[in-house]
Amino acid sequence: MATQLSSVVINYFSKGLSTLQHILQKAEEHAASQGKDATAEFIDAKLIDDMKPLTFQVQNSTSTVRKTLYRLQGQEDQPWEDNEKTFADLYARVEKARKLIQDADQGKIDELADSEVDLPLGPTTLKTTARESALNQGIPNFSFHLITAYAILRSKGVPVGKRDFIGSFLGF
Repeated sequence: MATQLSSVVINYFSKGLSTLQHILQKAEEHAASQGKDATAEFIDAKLIDDMKPLTFQVQNSTSTVRKTLYRLQGQEDQPWEDNEKTFADLYARVEKARKLIQDADQGKIDELADSEVDLPLGPTTLKTTARESALNQGIPNFSFHLITAYAILRSKGVPVGKRDFIGSFLGF
């Protein structure tokens, strides 16, 4: 039996969001251990000046979950405001994305997997299948922003390692 698209996407996004929450918690714990505020220390942190900050990485990873799930279910995207300013706001954003995963109609995702969808990419819109949009854009884009969030925190001294990143994917 072939693996269903809904299983791949929902499983990956769920585990990735667990990783995101975990590394944010590690950042808060690290800041607290030094008598500092995680929001002040990390919310605007970047890897390099011309990159976007941690907040943007969380917003875009969760927005990718939202956009991908709506696209896969044949629904119109319902944009969220990008107004997070604290770690509490970031956690709430992750939970909002988790709720979308929980409420996703797996049967609908699998039913529409091979249907044609519009995939907006900047000024261009590609025509592709729902499956290809999820596997070739949704999951890679989500991964990029998740990994970048991890790298930002790691570069700022948060003691996270490979186990912290991959643990959710492996179930520990």
